[in-house]
Amino acid sequence: MGQASKQPDNCLLGILDSNERLINAFTLDEITQLLSDHSDSVLFFNQSTQASDIKDRIVYSDGQQHIEVFQDTEGVFGLRAYLQKGKIQTPITLELSD
Repeated sequence: MGQASKQPDNCLLGILDSNERLINAFTLDEITQLLSDHSDSVLFFNQSTQASDIKDRIVYSDGQQHIEVFQDTEGVFGLRAYLQKGKIQTPITLELSD
């Protein structure tokens, strides 16, 4: 979220791997390779035009998790999480744990 708040208009796209490392991607080929190499990772993206264009072209596997970093028209900044079930992205609840 820190990266997204510093650059709200820039493309933020990548994965959160099983070791909780953030790995950024800048192209469809890069993110496709990351998702292939880290099948248990969580895809993250913001609402930038470039991130949306790339995200819409990804072929997702069943069970893929996604986190969208968003900012609404009133300036509220937050996260939305989804789980891929077939061709449908189903909203899921995020829980913070320490």
